[in-house]
Amino acid sequence: MEASLQRISRLVSRLSGKKAECLIHLWNHKLNLLELAEPRRMDAPWADPFKPGEGLPGAAFLRKRPIFFTQPPKDSAGPWEEAARAKGVRSILSLPLRARKSVMGTLTLMSRSPRPGWESSLPQLVSLTDQAALAIEDTQMYQKVREQLKSVSRQRKREREIKKFLENIVDRSADPIMATDLHGRLTFVSRGAEEMFGLPKEELLGKKISGFYSGGEREARKIMKILARKDKLRNYETELIGPGGKKIFIILSASILRDGRGNPTGTLGVTREITDYKNLLNHITRTEQSYQKLFEAVNDAIFFLNREGYFSTFNRMFLKMTGYTDKEIRSFHFSKIIHPEDIPMMVNDHQKVIRGDYAPERYTFRLINKEEKVIYVEGNFRRLKEKNEVVGVLAVLRDVTEKIRLEKELLELSITDGLTGLHNQRHFYNELDKEMERAKRQHTTLSLLLFDLDDFKVFNDIHGHLEGDKVLRNVAQVVLKSVRRMDSAYRYGGDEFTVILPGATRVEATQVAERIRKTFETTPYLQQIKLSIGLVEFDPQYDLTTFVKYADEAMYTAKKMGGNQIYIRDR
Repeated sequence: MEASLQRISRLVSRLSGKKAECLIHLWNHKLNLLELAEPRRMDAPWADPFKPGEGLPGAAFLRKRPIFFTQPPKDSAGPWEEAARAKGVRSILSLPLRARKSVMGTLTLMSRSPRPGWESSLPQLVSLTDQAALAIEDTQMYQKVREQLKSVSRQRKREREIKKFLENIVDRSADPIMATDLHGRLTFVSRGAEEMFGLPKEELLGKKISGFYSGGEREARKIMKILARKDKLRNYETELIGPGGKKIFIILSASILRDGRGNPTGTLGVTREITDYKNLLNHITRTEQSYQKLFEAVNDAIFFLNREGYFSTFNRMFLKMTGYTDKEIRSFHFSKIIHPEDIPMMVNDHQKVIRGDYAPERYTFRLINKEEKVIYVEGNFRRLKEKNEVVGVLAVLRDVTEKIRLEKELLELSITDGLTGLHNQRHFYNELDKEMERAKRQHTTLSLLLFDLDDFKVFNDIHGHLEGDKVLRNVAQVVLKSVRRMDSAYRYGGDEFTVILPGATRVEATQVAERIRKTFETTPYLQQIKLSIGLVEFDPQYDLTTFVKYADEAMYTAKKMGGNQIYIRDR
């Protein structure tokens, strides 16, 4: 830019006379000020920015036409005229820099000669100034594009790093992880899956998962039917065909993969082999010696609870998992090592088992070891009988802390908007449904805000989508700072955002909405952005679709009323 400005100054000076001083002022639209392009060359006040209309350059900018003065009037109090007289300037010509769509600044010539002869060369000067404006505009656009390309490059590099990080986490998982497309073809397999099937990734990718089920296509359709109905599958027991036709017993947890618009694109499944558990449980009636060998051979924690819930038998892996000694563990009731929040469920189901009532045979729950560390475990439980009487419970546990952590990370990625960091529309509907049920059950208030940015498409057209993305990220930060601790904010889509306010009346919700709107006015990057907010207080008669629809209608009413305001819908 500096080199372009210097070339323009030389050309103008050559055309207007060697003794003429050339100044270029450019308009800063954010500050609404004209700023000297090369302030280092000048002393105040010429180096100071000024508003359109002030001084001769400001007048030329505002009127969009050349302005010529000789002998600046002595009675003028303007800083430009005073500075001109102090420097001995007797003639000033200021021309607007007219770009493609608007005036972007001024080019000003100053001379100590009372008649520099600019009138005769004015058409050439005007033409040169217009060409200079186009050159400056092209240079600015080039710099902006270059910065945008740098920003895109940095963003893509960060995305590649995140993708590589997540792939490393998934690939290092001991449990096999697989993804399929909607036709059941494998699109991703982890190292654990390669080891389970005994085939390299290159041979697995593209094959139909149904070919590995013992039940074939029928089992695959059954699993997809459950996923289509519930959107997820947890602890589903099935059989696979491994190397050499060997049967592999597994527990499958799976979910539907969706794109940014919520459309299904495939499935993601995490499996755990339980072949050893099956072998153990199928041979549990063998002699005590054979049972003990199996008991100690497996790499999972195993224990036996008597009717009262005390540990009577356990293997070395259970002692290693809990951190207690043989003597310590025998004195404990099993609730001693259960997480407090899981105790009621586990104690209640243990009593059901002892009575002979139905109780689940598989759980995921939390243990607390001797060092007070929380461990997530998956447990398989089987009641044991002697002469038709329940004598206790046999349990097989496996540490799944790392698996739970990975599942949480994958879940967070699936419900988070990648641009703003807020939760996405899919998670919004799930949470709103929960809050509506809670409000009905507990007879509490609930309010909903839905808003979008006024004229955001125009902003994107003028400044580009990268600048628009910056605005959306700043909006997310403003909303998070403005809402209450119990509220939750979401990116609904495009430039639309929504906030769920549990326990809030329309008065309290209005305060939050006004705080968001006012914060826009004091946030530097959002001062040009306005928003229209729709507010609805929940009525128990509303269903989910109606509640969101009323918030949407309220938002568009606010927009029709001129925008930059809150519209509250009456129930």
